[in-house]
Amino acid sequence: MTRTRAAAAAVALLLGGPLLTGCGIKPTGVIESGAAAKVVVPGPGTKGTVYLVTSDGRLFPIPDRDQPSVSETLLLVRLLVGPSEAQKAAGLETRLPVLDIKKQGASAGTTMISADTIGVGVPFKVATLSETARQQLVCTVASTEPRYRVVLLGPDTDIGPARCELGD
Repeated sequence: MTRTRAAAAAVALLLGGPLLTGCGIKPTGVIESGAAAKVVVPGPGTKGTVYLVTSDGRLFPIPDRDQPSVSETLLLVRLLVGPSEAQKAAGLETRLPVLDIKKQGASAGTTMISADTIGVGVPFKVATLSETARQQLVCTVASTEPRYRVVLLGPDTDIGPARCELGD
């Protein structure tokens, strides 16, 4: 170490020493605040994921509890029913109209249009949906088979085909 560096280090220690001794906040014990948060993220090979939306508008994956997923239609219905109370408490929401399963459940479903294209029928207008809402539908249904292109089939129009575009 050169004399200049040694002198600079000594000055820094002398001037900074009192600053390093503390900020005047007294230490406290451990404060319990509840259980640790649990987040389930789909792993490799996970098929069947419902996509909800975070408060900042990003899609958030919720793996289907049945692996592999039972069907695209069941995933669609799980998405359209909306987030559970626990998911809402975690700050997740949907940008889709919430489906009343008793009144509209039979009007939502999926149908194969071709070998790589699946139609998603919903009981609400699709032309007025936000891009986030459309991606919720497309990504949820395509999560069972990533090669799927998805066509949204609403009472007003058809939109697509589209692929799941999850950007960072």
